[in-house]
Amino acid sequence: MKTHRKKTLKKMSITRKLMFLLYNIVGRFLPRTTMPYSLGSQAIRRFLIRNYIDSCGENLVVETGALISPNVCIGNNCTIGENCLVRSQVTLGNDVLIAQNVSFISFQHNYERNDVPIHAQGEIFSPIMVGNDVWIGINVVILAGTTIGDHAIVAAGAVVTKGVPAWSVVAGVPAKVIKYRKCENEYIS
Repeated sequence: MKTHRKKTLKKMSITRKLMFLLYNIVGRFLPRTTMPYSLGSQAIRRFLIRNYIDSCGENLVVETGALISPNVCIGNNCTIGENCLVRSQVTLGNDVLIAQNVSFISFQHNYERNDVPIHAQGEIFSPIMVGNDVWIGINVVILAGTTIGDHAIVAAGAVVTKGVPAWSVVAGVPAKVIKYRKCENEYIS
């Protein structure tokens, strides 16, 4: 049984596969951008990622250690922190700020059948969508099938298992709305 990941790699061009390989061998391990000896490491990471993911906007910043799958779409002005894991079928809007050690996991294992081991039942893929102007704190885990609305904040350490409304601040395990951000542009009637 072929998995979604094998199908994705099979349909990629040779150039995209080469960029993916170079990023994972060299680009991921270049120094972080704030180090005085980084000497263009950010530009190298950006070039490699832009040339192997599905789509990439302008002004992408990716820090050292980030693992990004090929079938990811990233908007403009996004920052992905150190050691982030962006796995399969993730769409990031514009102006998304992602802190260190954030995991986007857009698949889960099938476990419905009792007569077959879980590892042999395959995987279920559900895309993750992140809106515009979203801030995701350190050590957050975002699970398959979730949508994070525009202007939302996900607090450090949260585990997002369901949709996050626009303009909300969520925290906890599982993540729950703790408040809404003040919206200055709304008219009060």
